[in-house]
Amino acid sequence: MMINNIIAPLNIYIVWHPTFDDGIKYARSFYTLFNRDINDPLSRGIGIPLYFRTGNVPLDIDTSKSEHTAVVLLVNDEMVIDDTWKEYINGVVDKIQNSKSIIYPVALTENSFSVSSKLPNKNFIRLFTEREPLRYLQSMLTHELCRLLFDKERINDISDSTAFQSPPPLKMFISHAKEDGVDTAKQLSDFIQSSTPLKTFFDANDIAIGYDFPQEIEANIQNSVLLVIHSDKYSSREWCRKEIIIAKKYNRPIIVINFFDEGEDRSFPYMANLKNIRINNISDNMSQEFERIFHVTLKETLRFKYHQLYIKYLALKYKLDISENAIMSYPPELLSLVFMKDIKHNLTIYPDPPLGDEEIQLINSANKKLQFITPTFIPLINKIEEEEFQQLNFLSGKTVGISISESQNIDKFGLENHHLQDTLVEFARYLLVSGATLAYGGDIKYDSHSNFNEILFNLARNYLKENKRPSEKILNYVCYPLYTKIPVELKANLNEIATFIDVVPTFKVPDDPSVVFEAKEVENQYIWARSLTEMREKMNSNIHARIIVGGKLTGYSGILPGVVEEAYIGMKNKKPVYLIGAMGGAANSIIDAIKGLNPYELTEKYQITNSKYPLLRDYYNSRMKDEGLDTVEYNNIISFFNEKGFAGLNNGLSSSENEILFNTTNTTEMISLVLKGLRSI
Repeated sequence: MMINNIIAPLNIYIVWHPTFDDGIKYARSFYTLFNRDINDPLSRGIGIPLYFRTGNVPLDIDTSKSEHTAVVLLVNDEMVIDDTWKEYINGVVDKIQNSKSIIYPVALTENSFSVSSKLPNKNFIRLFTEREPLRYLQSMLTHELCRLLFDKERINDISDSTAFQSPPPLKMFISHAKEDGVDTAKQLSDFIQSSTPLKTFFDANDIAIGYDFPQEIEANIQNSVLLVIHSDKYSSREWCRKEIIIAKKYNRPIIVINFFDEGEDRSFPYMANLKNIRINNISDNMSQEFERIFHVTLKETLRFKYHQLYIKYLALKYKLDISENAIMSYPPELLSLVFMKDIKHNLTIYPDPPLGDEEIQLINSANKKLQFITPTFIPLINKIEEEEFQQLNFLSGKTVGISISESQNIDKFGLENHHLQDTLVEFARYLLVSGATLAYGGDIKYDSHSNFNEILFNLARNYLKENKRPSEKILNYVCYPLYTKIPVELKANLNEIATFIDVVPTFKVPDDPSVVFEAKEVENQYIWARSLTEMREKMNSNIHARIIVGGKLTGYSGILPGVVEEAYIGMKNKKPVYLIGAMGGAANSIIDAIKGLNPYELTEKYQITNSKYPLLRDYYNSRMKDEGLDTVEYNNIISFFNEKGFAGLNNGLSSSENEILFNTTNTTEMISLVLKGLRSI
């Protein structure tokens, strides 16, 4: 059961004036840093929801959606003189002052400080003085977010006298072997103390005379980030090994810096599953390498803390009673079993991405009772039997169609196609790890500008649970005349990545498909439309459910917008359909029609704004009548969705759950609800 009034721990908003040319570049870099790298889906991201605010009249920022809201305000000269933006910023500042949130003003120019009368005393991040402004800003924001989340307990118990005090700095514990790591540790400590806002603990140098050495070491590790100088002698030293085990025992952030000279005789097995940094050039001037260490350490520390808070939020939201020591900030390993005593319900939760079967099976061979899951599977706990849940294979034998494509109005929702691609990749990951086969089709481009096929292949290869090739888990339906244009050598090259299903038309087509590609004549436009419809019908007959996100409303090649036709065909044939509205596009228009509304984008009046459409519609319907087939009328399409309503989605979710799916911007919540529905049907 889900509790609706529980809110997420943190949302981040990146705000910039549309005249700031690098605004989208900055925003995407923050998405990669704080959420996920969409081009490396097998890596471990932080997962913090991140939204964009720009344009002539930016969208509102709702601080009630999360316990803490961090607003990164990128101020340029145009923002300073824009009255609309001044009013907007004043409104944001008012909201921030009345919540547990914070605004990080960033000065892009010397004039930025006068952007708002309500920000006169705020300490701006002065970016205009930096040689590498983006990297500097990334480090500063990561550190400030760490301070915000690690100081959560103080903020929740805030008093008038401490309300506007900045949180204390993070503390680093530098773990090193004195035989060959002390000089590097001293250099690193000096750099951190002098060039960063962090504090360090440097073992014997920081323990007062007369105090118990082991007790002080353990106490300091419990409240620090462990930074390991992994030299040749490190693993052979007893206290170095103890410090690693203590940090893992207390679930502390650990970053390993590889400073090997020749290597080590024996590696320490309990240094696995940790963030590693390779240092290639050890010299007297290490400031550049130390700067990189600082940046990576901050990111890993933020990931560690956010994961803990996010799991606690999900546990409250879904009324899940879990033990504190069951929240793991690293993937599970055999050592994890030693520290897991009295785990409630034998349930432990570790960060995304999900592990492959081979690792889970190894751990379960030592303890068959413990279940290891990632956050996205939390809503399914009451739905999945213990044995099946451990295998995470409940969609085995099922094929799920993915309709996730460009949304032309996504910016109106404070998002960008970066968010759309991330959503697609994350859905693909969790469907594959649950055993499903993926199906997609339409105008798929196979070129160097899109790596989605390669991403799908890597995901399929990593999460295969059956004795199959990755291409057997990825089905690509290709309509006429597209399949005639894909070179044989390219198909052969992609043979391991996807199974191509060429959908041959059931009606007469020209001998030369090249004339259809031009689509200048209405007859060729008709052939395109019929071919796309037959491809979608063929695909629909072979899938068990369909997920719809985004989608074009103009500039499409068929008789209907692609995802509209896919939703129509799916619901007409009583296939489960999952609609996600956060990305806008055609999916949002379908949702409005499902709710009984009359969305303008699905009306004939809207469609005939494209001067070519009326001619195609008349020709298409005339040909369809001649063959005794169904014609297409937009009024009938809207009426169909109106009449079907929520029940017509047939997706195993309640009306209230579908409402959440329609509106949520949280990718994890989207995927969780879809998996819950798929498990129910």
